[in-house]
Amino acid sequence: MKALSILAILFSLAALAVSLTRQPTVSPAEPAQSTARLEAKVRTLENELARLTDASQQPVNELEAPAANQDLSESPLNSISVTPSKIEQQLRDLGVLEHFQKRKEKLAEARAIVLDTERDNWERVKTLPSLKDGGGIDDEIVSSMMPLWTASLDDPKGSILRWQLLENLRGTTNGEFRTNILEWIGEEESPKMRGQALETLAPMANDPNVTEWLEYLVESDSEPRIQERAQRILQNNAEGK
Repeated sequence: MKALSILAILFSLAALAVSLTRQPTVSPAEPAQSTARLEAKVRTLENELARLTDASQQPVNELEAPAANQDLSESPLNSISVTPSKIEQQLRDLGVLEHFQKRKEKLAEARAIVLDTERDNWERVKTLPSLKDGGGIDDEIVSSMMPLWTASLDDPKGSILRWQLLENLRGTTNGEFRTNILEWIGEEESPKMRGQALETLAPMANDPNVTEWLEYLVESDSEPRIQERAQRILQNNAEGK
C-alpha cells in the first residue's frame, strides 16, 4: 500500500506542476496568492513523499512477512505496470522534475548572493525573502547578516535595514541575533519597530533574557497593543512547557 501511496503523491505532484505552468490569466493581485497556494500544496506532497519513501526503506517486521506458500503474483502491488523509470519519464515530460530543479537552483543562487560579502549590502538583504520562502534561512545565513545589523546602528537610515532583517530572519533562534535585538531594543522609540522585534523574539520566549524583556513590556511599554501581545506570548510559552 505504501507503493500505491507514493504513486498517488507522484501523480499529484505532476498535476500540480501542470497547474503551475498552465495557470489562467488573472488580475495582478491574484497570481502571487495562487502560485503560493499551489507551491504550498507541492511542499506538503513533497514532505509526504519523503516520509513514505523513508518508511518503505525500513526493515519489514517479521510478523508481517508473507507466508511461505503465499502467491505474490496476486499481490495488488504486482498489478501495477508503471515502473519507477516510467513514472520518472512521465514526470519529466510534464515538467515536474524541471520545475523542482529550477526551484533548487534559484534557492542556491539566492543563498550565494546573501553569503557574498563582496556584493552590495542591500542586494543581499533584498534577496532574503526568496531564501526564506524556500526554507533556506539557517544559522550561517543569520550570522552573515549580523555585521549588517551592527553597521545599521550607526546609519541614520539603518532602521529600514533592521526592519528587513527582523522580518526575514523571523523564526530563527540564533543566539547572536537574539542578543543583538535585546541590546538594541531598549533604546528604540518606535512602537512599530518594537512590535516587529517582539514578533521576531517570540520563538525565543523560553530564553530567560527574552522572558525578562517580555515581562518588562507587559508592565511598562507605552503601547497597549504591545503590552497585550507580550502577555499572550508569555502565556503561550508557559502553556507549551
